[in-house]
Amino acid sequence: MVQKPDPGTTRRLFDSALAAIGSLLPNAWQVDSAGRSNAGGAARVTAPDGAAGQITILARYRLAAREASALPPSAGTSIIAASWLSPRTREILEQAGRGYVDQTGNVCLTMNRPGLALRAQGADRDPSPEPAKRPNLRGARAWALLRTLAEVRPPYGVGDLSAALRTDPGYISRLLAALSEELLIEKKPRGPVRHVEWESILRQMAVTYSMYGANDTTSWVAGGGPEQFLSDLASSGEKGWALTGSFASSALVSVTVPLVAVVYTEDPDRLAGAALLRRVRIGGNVTLARPYNRIVFERTWRRGDPVNASLAQVAVDCLTGPGRLPSEGEALLEWMRNNAPRWQAPSLTIRADIP
Repeated sequence: MVQKPDPGTTRRLFDSALAAIGSLLPNAWQVDSAGRSNAGGAARVTAPDGAAGQITILARYRLAAREASALPPSAGTSIIAASWLSPRTREILEQAGRGYVDQTGNVCLTMNRPGLALRAQGADRDPSPEPAKRPNLRGARAWALLRTLAEVRPPYGVGDLSAALRTDPGYISRLLAALSEELLIEKKPRGPVRHVEWESILRQMAVTYSMYGANDTTSWVAGGGPEQFLSDLASSGEKGWALTGSFASSALVSVTVPLVAVVYTEDPDRLAGAALLRRVRIGGNVTLARPYNRIVFERTWRRGDPVNASLAQVAVDCLTGPGRLPSEGEALLEWMRNNAPRWQAPSLTIRADIP
């Protein structure tokens, strides 16, 4: 059920939305209250030339993704004012043509008259989470399920996923129910998963995971450079490694020249010794990562010599990496959108044939 705020909270959310919009408006633009109601109210935005438009503001203390999808259509410009809105809820609101303002700084507002577009980034995590009523989507087991859903085409059921991930079916079932509630998957009760919003799931993963934060990483220098290191590694016969980051994404998209080779391995010291790497604190050209979860070695692919981590893994690693890596992640996501579903595995037991 949609959680409607009390009158005092409605006023605070309305005032906060006006203040947030006003802080983002260009010079000489103005936003004023055009009336309040039990549900929120309306605001008037005026441009320097006198052109004005009205915004309907609907206050909701909390708004889940499924609740956002059930909102009735709104004529004209309409926004949701809330304490915090999840990335998935914001995505659904935008798809429905609604804007939003939350108290952490997430803003999206588009008006045709006067012509105006405002956007700001706030928190992707709830700063004041309510007591959990459903399974947490954080942690290695949940992360492995999310990645599997993103990179394997459905249908598959709880039992299939439980066997593939070697995880308790009850836990899988509870997680799938939570993902269904967030409209990240389509699944009838007791039925198999029929559809997956794979890009939204990857972006959900990026909220609670980062390549350098979740994995145990160390920096090294390869004397012959990262390209020579990868070539030597590919021909060495070493097993149990997978390339991610810039060098993996550059096999499909080109944003910038890769500088650091990031390789997953269960035994960084052994691989470093075999490749004659020299350990450094900063400034290395090779990063060895002991993985957050062994799923990084599943559904690997090759284009050339290196063994690359799955495209889903590479995309999330880039999105959560430093420097230009997020731009490479966005470019890779675009490639994945344009080539879906060919890059996805046709089943839990068959690898994809990367085009």
